[in-house]
Amino acid sequence: MCYVLVLRLEKDSKVRVGSLGDVNFKAGYYFYVGSAKKGKSRICRHFRKEKKMRWHIDYLSVVATPVLAYILNEEECDTAKKLSESFREIPGFGCSDCSCRSHLFYSKELTELSGSVLRPEDCQQKSR
Repeated sequence: MCYVLVLRLEKDSKVRVGSLGDVNFKAGYYFYVGSAKKGKSRICRHFRKEKKMRWHIDYLSVVATPVLAYILNEEECDTAKKLSESFREIPGFGCSDCSCRSHLFYSKELTELSGSVLRPEDCQQKSR
């Protein structure tokens, strides 16, 4: 099981991404593929701006706006390979623990994917 986090970046930006160093990102939409084996808590973490910088995606998700995440019933690397056929890869991003070329993909326009959808508001604690 995996997820595809969709982020929107308003303007071209240079972001220091942990071990990758400075990465230039164009304005547009980014699709990040991650493992959903730990449930929706990891996905919800991506929607927060305040967090410890642990993974490559953490550095991008604090400057870009997380829009939503698709939850898919397929393997993370299989999904990344499919997205690489349609979108531009950001080399080496989010794939240090596998043989994929990337787990982050760029599109100038928002493209809908299929799967269950999780939005930032779905992660907010309900108060009584």
